[in-house]
Amino acid sequence: MHIRGILLALVGFLCICPPLFAVEEISFSVGIVALQDESSAALDLIGQAGTAYAKEYVLDDAYKTYLANRSRSASERTVQNAISLAYAAKSEAGLEKAREMEPDHVGIISDRISVRYDQIPYEKGYGALLTSYPEARPWFASNMNLDALILLNRTRLASHDRIRLYWYDLFSDTTTLIFDQVVMEKDLMEMSEQIGLALLSKTAGPEYGLLVLDDLDSSVSVLLDGEALPLNDRRALLFQGQYTLSLGGDLYVPKQIPATVLPNTITHIPSSLERKAGQDMLLTSFVGKVNWYVDGGFIEAGCDLSLSTSMVPLVIVAQKQGFSSKTLQVEKPVRKIGVSLQPEWMSRASLQQEEQGDFYASFRNTLLYFGLYVASITLSQTFDTANPLWQPLQIATSGFALVSTMHTIMNFASYVALAGSGVR
Repeated sequence: MHIRGILLALVGFLCICPPLFAVEEISFSVGIVALQDESSAALDLIGQAGTAYAKEYVLDDAYKTYLANRSRSASERTVQNAISLAYAAKSEAGLEKAREMEPDHVGIISDRISVRYDQIPYEKGYGALLTSYPEARPWFASNMNLDALILLNRTRLASHDRIRLYWYDLFSDTTTLIFDQVVMEKDLMEMSEQIGLALLSKTAGPEYGLLVLDDLDSSVSVLLDGEALPLNDRRALLFQGQYTLSLGGDLYVPKQIPATVLPNTITHIPSSLERKAGQDMLLTSFVGKVNWYVDGGFIEAGCDLSLSTSMVPLVIVAQKQGFSSKTLQVEKPVRKIGVSLQPEWMSRASLQQEEQGDFYASFRNTLLYFGLYVASITLSQTFDTANPLWQPLQIATSGFALVSTMHTIMNFASYVALAGSGVR
């Protein structure tokens, strides 16, 4: 009974103090449930489509109130559970602490929350239950800690498949058919954007659309009506309306593109830009004539190489007999680059091994000399402290230890310098 009381008190403490162990982030959880077997490929496709096109849930005031009430109810249940556990554990201190608890204050809920998609493979009992009894859907969603369900109904029609997606969410407690299409097996992966659009209609609400910037280079800056536009994999969820996109970068000619975002639509904007007329970029070798390679192809042999900055980004390799090759990765336009090659003899692994061996040998000798010095002090204090012969021995061993220490430091510095120079 004593052990049982301790365990109950421990569980009560964990319930009383959850912030010490976890911080829950509000998100919208969607379960993708297969109602028939052999639907793993379709489950993957729906999850990928949702992650690509419907990653944010736009909250209205009614849904914010619903979330706040749900969070408050969960907090109140936590307090009641803590009181019950304290009673069961017969802990007066736990009961007093539980009664002092107050439900967590619900802070400001953002206008948008992230959407998480969980795939739930087919189970015969659950599939039949969710198909035949709509009243079982809220129980299933609550039991799985989900906010919404996507019910995947896949049936065979001759040589084709009919894919139907039903959307159910706890807030509205309704089930809606959002996608119904007959496709061939080979065309299944081509439906990603269509399924994403169907999910977008449920997560983005009636006033938002998705803007997709096609062929956007990572070095291009994007402004929306003069302000920086945060993108998620070249996508942005925007309120319906007319916008002006300003694209530009160090390597490109600036461009302004008008964009119209319609509700519950996916708008694609071509985002390829024209390269600026580049200036010359000069590469100079400090070791005389070398062979120059650009992006894997031989260009010429010489002391200097002139390239247009419009070619950036690129990879440049300089090679010369008797020297180690040098590789440069140029990401931004520059006017001049100096290239220095290292002689091959400096890249021999034996040099580094020799320096390493010298360092270890001097370090070993230093430990030996310090050991002799400590031993002489110990023996002089143990046997005959008045014997003057111990003093010369202590001076000699301490001197050897000091000199060996300086030698070890020099060898270590030489080893580090050689290792850092690229010797392998």
